[in-house]
Amino acid sequence: MKTRYFISTLIFLSLFMHLTIEWIIPFCETTSAYWYLAKERHYSEKTKVLVFGDSQIVSGVSPSLVAELEGVSLEEVLYLPKPSEQPEGILNESLELIPNLPNLKKIYVNLSPLNTSKNSITDAHKQLFLAFGNFNGNTILHPLLRRAYFSNLTDISWKVIVEIFPYFGISSNINRYVYDKSTQMDLSQRKEEFLSIKQSMEKEKGSWVWKSIGNDPTLNESEEFPNLNTAILAGRRELSMSIWSECLQVWEKQNLDVVFLRIPFSPKMEKDILQTKADVVGEEFLKTVLVGPHRSKVVVLDFKSVFLNEYQYFADLTHLNQKGRDALSSILKKKLFDYTHSSSEGM
Repeated sequence: MKTRYFISTLIFLSLFMHLTIEWIIPFCETTSAYWYLAKERHYSEKTKVLVFGDSQIVSGVSPSLVAELEGVSLEEVLYLPKPSEQPEGILNESLELIPNLPNLKKIYVNLSPLNTSKNSITDAHKQLFLAFGNFNGNTILHPLLRRAYFSNLTDISWKVIVEIFPYFGISSNINRYVYDKSTQMDLSQRKEEFLSIKQSMEKEKGSWVWKSIGNDPTLNESEEFPNLNTAILAGRRELSMSIWSECLQVWEKQNLDVVFLRIPFSPKMEKDILQTKADVVGEEFLKTVLVGPHRSKVVVLDFKSVFLNEYQYFADLTHLNQKGRDALSSILKKKLFDYTHSSSEGM
């Protein structure tokens, strides 16, 4: 009798959490809200262009721009970037989706020190995956994905618990409601951001100027960032590089063209990256790609130096604002036009 009562209680709690979590998500921090809403994005077999990446893509490159660049309809662009995305997330979605996209021709993806090194974003991505990510066979059976997500029994146990009791996936957010006064004061702002992201999912497939709520946030040149130190980004995360190589192999098997983007950070961050040589790992990887067997299918467009003095183009340390997005769009159109034109002449 006690066992039956216990099981019934667990089932009730699970149902209650699944039915009510959408009431709590609007008050979670921005990245959690985005990941939750991103689960509503669906693929179409008409897809010809697939876009992967992190919040730099979300803020800097819209699906409508990609559609214009490639001469396809907006419906034919599958836009899947997420904040704190890492190569393991891109590989996971590639393995799951690409076999179901018979018309797919090209992939756009951004590569930066944030997804080639071991840093706080790497850890954040794993926690976001455990809370909101798609739990499928690839994440367990593929050796690289298993290393990234389920390196021990605790990880997989936690993922199972979150799937059954989703409140555990947002426990850190819930805890902050109780003890963090700054979070309590920020709840209305979070609700507005949630609604803005939701609207972007419905109208722009998730493209959203980061932290923008009906305005265009602009970075002040005089603003100081006392914790700015990109030295940690100079390190090489071997698992990331192995996964990037695996991604290329998956894309090559499907005969897909790939456009690697290096979207600019704010001037202060780019200058710090230059000093710490945090870009070296990614640059070495791309050089290897461009002289290797993949070279005929890969284009690298590096924009890290285009806005070194343009503070007005940034919303914060790492994200372009609307002015910056518009400026990058113009540069990207010209770059791809010049590349296509020169390639045609050489044929």
